Amino acid sequence: MKHLAEAIIIAAIILGSFFYCSQKKPVNTIRVVGYASGDYDSDIMKWNINVNVVNNNQLAGQVDLHKNLVRLREFLKEINLNPTDLEIKPSYNYANYNRDGNISGYTHEQNYSVAIRDTARFAEIESLAYDLSVLTLKGINVRNSNIEYFISALPDVKKEIIAEATKDARDRANEVAKVTNTRLGKLLSGRVGVFQITEPLSVEVQSYGIYNTHTRKKQISVTMTGEFQLK
Repeated sequence: MKHLAEAIIIAAIILGSFFYCSQKKPVNTIRVVGYASGDYDSDIMKWNINVNVVNNNQLAGQVDLHKNLVRLREFLKEINLNPTDLEIKPSYNYANYNRDGNISGYTHEQNYSVAIRDTARFAEIESLAYDLSVLTLKGINVRNSNIEYFISALPDVKKEIIAEATKDARDRANEVAKVTNTRLGKLLSGRVGVFQITEPLSVEVQSYGIYNTHTRKKQISVTMTGEFQLK
């Protein structure tokens, strides 16, 4: 048993020494930043509508606000949009004051939105959304109307762009390897940057990323910092 124990200790020392030497063996690496960008069309339009009414009585103001909702639903039917698709956010109100500091009335507001996925109707809805008189003539007290655009397949698009940025990083690293008379090995680590989703031809970037929802066409870009082994 004594000899067996000694053999185990000696084997452990040899294995530990080998592991230590392996860890100390220098590894040549190169770190590069890859980049990828592409232009994409949005396929979801979100029409946001803000309605407000002013009334001297809080209860009467809420009634007027509900009447606006009824008219808005009727209008959506007229333009062949489903009223049940209307997203309704909680209403809120605030007091208005005169010069003497007394309450002169109350303003009641509510925000609505409806998503349109038929891209063939985008231009039509845009013309309605940006002409406030269209809603006003229907008896709707609209304060603001705007549109946002989204890409339904954004998660898949991001994967594609990351793959392209990774390939670009490898291509850049390979060029450096050629100049230094070395061969490029495997990717040891990679870090994806934040996505910049902007309008086309934009040079705007933010450290925390951008998601511009105000333009139908979008430019999506990302960087990928990769560390490669050099042989």
